[in-house]
Amino acid sequence: MKIGFFGGSFNPPHLGHLLAATYALKTFNLDEIWFAPVFHHPFGKQSIPFEHRLRMCELLVTELNPPFRVTDIEKDLAFDGKTYFTLQHLKKKYPEHVFSLVIGSDLEKQVKTWNHYAELEKEFAIYYVPRGEKDNPTSIPNISSTNIRDDVYDRQIIQNVVTPEIHNYMERNKFYDK
Repeated sequence: MKIGFFGGSFNPPHLGHLLAATYALKTFNLDEIWFAPVFHHPFGKQSIPFEHRLRMCELLVTELNPPFRVTDIEKDLAFDGKTYFTLQHLKKKYPEHVFSLVIGSDLEKQVKTWNHYAELEKEFAIYYVPRGEKDNPTSIPNISSTNIRDDVYDRQIIQNVVTPEIHNYMERNKFYDK
């Protein structure tokens, strides 16, 4: 099977992530998309605990499995979110699958600064999902986890960008309250 690896902080996961995964699945002819919350962010970004971000990803795709799955692969690896090493590990663990990387087009310049980018680009296909591009009619809306966290801080309504299950989970656990 052709698997699109969709890693990220997912702090929190939202409908933009789901739209991006759907776009990648259909546009790049993939069989499945694996959502993979980062355990330790390579750039030191602070997040709520991994277990909660993993659970919210599961809530995002629970009714859509397959073709969407959630993996906790980065929890047991000591790569600190270094995508190249995670993909190499997956390639060895699941030799029957072909892995590629799925990321938002907003990261296209940044990805070239990632650890082992040259090797990553050589060994794995990298698929860019158009995100927030005004001139591109197929672009995914620019929904931001940062904005969602800020909206929770400001008590603005966020139900239109996260699923009801994720919204309830966030409210119950008070993750983003000041």
